[in-house]
Amino acid sequence: MNNIQRWSALAEKLGKAGYAIFDTAKLQITEKGFADEKIIAVTLLARTMSNLKGTMILISEKRIVEARTIARCCFENQYWSTALIEEGEQFTRKMVDDEMKHRTARGQLIFQNGLDLDPDVSARLRGWLKTTNQRYADAKTLNPKQVASVHAIGKSYIFYSQISSDAAHPSVASLNRYIVPHTPNEIGGIDVEPIVSENEIVDTLNLLCLAVMGVCVGVNQILGGTPGGEVLDGLATEYVDLMTATKSVNPLSPEASQ
Repeated sequence: MNNIQRWSALAEKLGKAGYAIFDTAKLQITEKGFADEKIIAVTLLARTMSNLKGTMILISEKRIVEARTIARCCFENQYWSTALIEEGEQFTRKMVDDEMKHRTARGQLIFQNGLDLDPDVSARLRGWLKTTNQRYADAKTLNPKQVASVHAIGKSYIFYSQISSDAAHPSVASLNRYIVPHTPNEIGGIDVEPIVSENEIVDTLNLLCLAVMGVCVGVNQILGGTPGGEVLDGLATEYVDLMTATKSVNPLSPEASQ
């Protein structure tokens, strides 16, 4: 197998491990509902499995910008699952505060932009905004950099930042991939379908596997350990061995930032 195939195989194994954690978790819906850390954890795992599938489909079509953008979501999932481990119920309250802060902000935008609403709808929305703003007056929003920086996973934010810049945002770096420079023999231009290098695909798969593994390990820990999660130690070893075999840079090593 070539390097892309080997990394893809590891990603598929991680996907199977994620589903095995679901299948073997002893989880009950409690009165706490979404305020239960375990419920949030498994929904983060569900989101990660979807992100993993989406990234792999895009990589198979060589849509590297879109693949890296969705792989970035897996790092967010890892930050949130790590915060759940370290803060527990306190972080679930922060998530609720974040949700309500964003909902009220969207409600206020409706009036700020002068959208035409039915008078009854407008009155109900104004009443809800008034009550909710009072109840969540001290609420703060969450963002990936903030969540990552105060937890053990903080070092990995540099990779989230990198794929944000070179793929997720219309930055100079991300747009530059479509520029064909002038050469002594040819005039440059714009390439709508730039060639995707094997190295960038491998790098994307490396980052994807790192983040997905982090979510699986974290969620498995929050659930108290599951039979499905017993394969994770072996997959972690396989990840390290694969980096060595393919001469990939460990995303968490000092060399990665050079």
